[in-house]
Amino acid sequence: MTKKKIYIGKIVGTHGVKGLFKVELYNKDFLNFKFYKNKTFIGCTQINFEKKFTKGKLTICKSDKFNSIEDLASLIGKQFWIDEANLKKNNQNDFFHKDLMGCKVYNNKAEFLGKVVAIHNFGAGDLLELEKNFKYMIRFYDVDKEGIDVENKKIRLSKNYEL
Repeated sequence: MTKKKIYIGKIVGTHGVKGLFKVELYNKDFLNFKFYKNKTFIGCTQINFEKKFTKGKLTICKSDKFNSIEDLASLIGKQFWIDEANLKKNNQNDFFHKDLMGCKVYNNKAEFLGKVVAIHNFGAGDLLELEKNFKYMIRFYDVDKEGIDVENKKIRLSKNYEL
């Protein structure tokens, strides 16, 4: 069975001389590396992370595989990933971006607007991009959270967007 890689972060630099490293996480929910013990990879190499502390937007980590700056030199800029099958949801109402892809989006008048083709975030929150016949992106803030039905691939908005 082929693994579907979900990239969760990147090693962006070293920290000190004893093998600590700076990590840029793509999702704040991956701060608890304990859930992903023996499930995180760089390339084909399995690696465990231990969070030491945060510094600004970066997380300073340690791994038993690295003891010096030299051990880390070839990994700077490398992304790390987990298999999609190992993603964890905190509760049954949680979902991932991938779950929203292809969902049909309806405004608050139950009018069909289009299907989700991409999700973007330019710093002010997630935006849903619909098929090309819909000319605006939809702020995820305008999605009725109870209106997300990933099983039936439907999303209902709390505001009225029109074609």
